[in-house]
Amino acid sequence: MKNKIISFYKKNKKTILIIVRVVISVSLIVYLIGTQFKDPQNILDILKTANIYLLLLSLSTHIFGIWITAVRWKTLLDTQKAGLGARTLIVSVLIGFFFNNFLPTAIGGDVFRAYDASKKGKIALGTSASIILVERFSGIVCAGVYAIAALFLGFTAIGNQSVIIPVVIFFVLSIILAFLIINPSVLKFGRLFDRFRIFRNLKEKLSDVYRTLRSFKEYKMALVKILIYSFLLQFAVILNFYFAARALGIDLSLTSFIFMVPVITVITMLPISIGGMGLRENSLVFIMVALGAANDKAALCSLLIFTMLIIVGIIGGITYNIRPYLKAVAASKETAEN
Repeated sequence: MKNKIISFYKKNKKTILIIVRVVISVSLIVYLIGTQFKDPQNILDILKTANIYLLLLSLSTHIFGIWITAVRWKTLLDTQKAGLGARTLIVSVLIGFFFNNFLPTAIGGDVFRAYDASKKGKIALGTSASIILVERFSGIVCAGVYAIAALFLGFTAIGNQSVIIPVVIFFVLSIILAFLIINPSVLKFGRLFDRFRIFRNLKEKLSDVYRTLRSFKEYKMALVKILIYSFLLQFAVILNFYFAARALGIDLSLTSFIFMVPVITVITMLPISIGGMGLRENSLVFIMVALGAANDKAALCSLLIFTMLIIVGIIGGITYNIRPYLKAVAASKETAEN
């Protein structure tokens, strides 16, 4: 019986893990609603008094975020001569948001982006994946910088708990990881892989990744631009949370969000849910309530942000389904002109 269970798990591992993550995500959302919304009438009253203009402003940060993500991505792809335009990459980013709602962690859509850029830009998949990796780590470094900035701006504790030591550790680790991404030869993994036969095949598969990471040493200006774009993107996410909270009457400072958003972003990368769903909402509520926000307003704010992500994901899903049709129309027009 035990062997049958093990065999079944091995054959259906991916499906089982997806189901488990879906259950975790749904359970976390249900838990949030069940524990934070004590009075439904109070929720309706909050929504009636919500500032629509601030909510629209919050939603608009997603539009800016999609654009700046595409620009950042294009800057890295240009170093590898991929030749992809901003419009193509914006579409791919949108579709990536759609896949974020179905794949593990909040970076599930990056898997699609890596594949899409590899196919359309005619570059190796390892090269495309390493570009996404550099993108992500630039974001983590910027998150660490924002967290440190929050300390200098006076944000040093959540409730009675000091955040100084965890933030400093996170910042130092971010810098070390960023350095290793740009200088992968420092750890001399190549020699280690050559020494053990079991690693040699893996080394061949990772050769494109290694080569691409090494090549970025020659594009220092591009890396500077990437950091600038990452700072802008992270600030757009901060404003997204801040405007949504202010629209609901939550009186927390911008400094609070400069700290909490990078922390929540990292938490959502944990591979235990679908698209960070549930993790993002509960961690946001936990921190906001610890800082003095009302439970129902904090929970409603988290669900509004979640709804915005779903809306963008739906747009990405529609784009994904009509893209082949648009491509066929463009190809037929090109044929007719020739």
